[in-house]
Amino acid sequence: MFKILIVDPNNPFRRLLKMVLGGQFSFAAIQEAPDGSQGWKTIQTFKPDLVFLEIHLPSESGLELARRVKRERPETIIVLLTSYDSPEYRAAATQSGIEHLVPKDDWTAEDMIELVQTILTDLHINDHALQSGFLPQGQSS
Repeated sequence: MFKILIVDPNNPFRRLLKMVLGGQFSFAAIQEAPDGSQGWKTIQTFKPDLVFLEIHLPSESGLELARRVKRERPETIIVLLTSYDSPEYRAAATQSGIEHLVPKDDWTAEDMIELVQTILTDLHINDHALQSGFLPQGQSS
């Protein structure tokens, strides 16, 4: 099973993103966390394949949490969500091991679906593999 974690303090945003992704990727298990502390605990127990991470979190910055995730679970793909799309944030995201940066003000449901589909394709994961319970070596189940 492909696992997605959404870490964002904005409850309506988290729920909407979960609804969008759950509607398109029914084979995925999706969990939520409202802050960095709960996000880290969930990462340790849930072991997500993909993490959507707000840059500004209560208790810990999204960039610091991303660095912790990459140290412990380097195979985890991280999408940084931010209201600011600046070169400085892009550079900090890259230095933190973050693979994708999504400006929150510009996202659409179609954009998020396309991004997750691209990530699944890059990982050589398809619906058939997920539905049958098979994931390529190195992927969690």
